[in-house]
Amino acid sequence: MFHKYNIFFVFKLIIVSIFLTINLNIKEKAQATTCNDSSRCSALENIQDLPLERSLLSQLPAEKPDNNGSPSLRRVPSQGETEFEPQRIPFVLPARKSYRSSPSISIINPSGYGASWGSAGIGIGLQERARFVDEADGVFGFGFGLGNPRKNLGLQIGITLVDLDNIFRDGSISVKLHRLLSNDLSFAFGIQGVGTFGNTDGGSSGYGSITKKFTFKKDVSQPFSELYTTLGIGGGQFRSESDINNGVESIGVFGSVAVRVVEPVNAIFEWTGQDLTIGVSIVPFHNIPLVIIPAITDITGSAGDGARFIFGAGYGFSF
Repeated sequence: MFHKYNIFFVFKLIIVSIFLTINLNIKEKAQATTCNDSSRCSALENIQDLPLERSLLSQLPAEKPDNNGSPSLRRVPSQGETEFEPQRIPFVLPARKSYRSSPSISIINPSGYGASWGSAGIGIGLQERARFVDEADGVFGFGFGLGNPRKNLGLQIGITLVDLDNIFRDGSISVKLHRLLSNDLSFAFGIQGVGTFGNTDGGSSGYGSITKKFTFKKDVSQPFSELYTTLGIGGGQFRSESDINNGVESIGVFGSVAVRVVEPVNAIFEWTGQDLTIGVSIVPFHNIPLVIIPAITDITGSAGDGARFIFGAGYGFSF
C-alpha cells in the first residue's frame, strides 16, 4: 500500500526506465556515423599504409621461364598484362562490445532529460519499509515520449501504479516538457501527480530542472569518463519535511551528481529536497536495455525515521 512521503521514489521509476532509452537512441545515432569508441578511432587514425616502393621492384631482375617452359616465381608480363602488385590491406582493430543502454544519472530527482517520440519504458521499485512504518512497499510504472526535444520540445508522460496488491486501483499521471540544448545540456519542467486516481495520498509537485554533462574522456570505457550534474527547484514533495507537515507552501531545492565510474556503472549522490540519497546505477548486460538501482535514502535523518534501502529497475525500448 502507498504511504505519504513515498512519492519521491514512485515517480523516479518512470525516469529510470525512460532515460535509458534516451541514451540508447543517442548512442545508436552516434555509432551510425562514427567509430564504436574513441580509442579504436585513434588507433585507426595512427595507422599509416606503407606504400609499395616500385623503384625497389624495378631494380630486381626480371625472370624468364626456365628451359622446361615452367614459369618462375617472377616473370616478365606478356603484352596487355600488368605486373602483379600485392594489395595494401589496412590493419583494423576489432570493434569493442558496447552497451545498448547507459546507467541512470539520478535516483529520485527528475533530471533535465526526458523521453521523445519512439521511446518508452517500464519500471518497478521496492523499499524495505516505508517511512514511519515497518511494512515493505512497492510500485510499478510505465511511460512514453512524444515530440522532438532536439528540434523543439519533447513531452514525457508517465503513469505510476502505487498499490501492487490491487495494481490498477491507485495511481497517478505525470508529465514533463523538456528541451535538449546540446548533447551536454538539457532542461525540463514538469508536474508529478498532475492527475490521480484512487488513493495516492501524494498530491502534485511542480518542478524545473537542468542537467549538465561534463566529459573528461571521450572513451566511456575508461574509468571516470563523465560527470552529470542536475539542479532543480520545486514545490510539493521537494519541500522540506517540516514544511510539508506544517502546511507551508515553500519552494525546495534538489540536486544530483552522477559519476561514470566505469562504462556500465554510475555512482549517484543526491539531495531530494528533504534528505540525502546515495546509490549506484548499473547496466548488468551488454545487449539488454536493463538498468538496476540499489540505493540508501534518508541518510542524514533530516526526514523520515532512519535510513532505508530502496531498489529500482527499469527496462527501455523503442517503437
